[in-house]
Amino acid sequence: MSNNQKWRKSKEYRHWRVKVIRRDKVCVICGSGKKRQAHHIEDASYHADQRFDVENGVTLCYDCHRNFHTNFKRSYREKCTLSDWNNFICLTDYLRDKFKKG
Repeated sequence: MSNNQKWRKSKEYRHWRVKVIRRDKVCVICGSGKKRQAHHIEDASYHADQRFDVENGVTLCYDCHRNFHTNFKRSYREKCTLSDWNNFICLTDYLRDKFKKG
């Protein structure tokens, strides 16, 4: 089992996930309360010191989480940074405004 798999199975990780989801309650992108997941803003594989920091997490629904990793980052394996997250938020805000005006 790799180090990445070990920390993801830890009690600390489960507690971090619960705390992030309880804090946000719904997906911070679309507002959905379905299939909520906790997402690390700064990649936890590269930033072990922030791995269990609730401020380094946001709640996303399954669809928004998948869209971030597969459409915006192109892969779940690609490193995520605060800059990536901020760019993703700007893009989703822009698209939301553009389609509201229609």
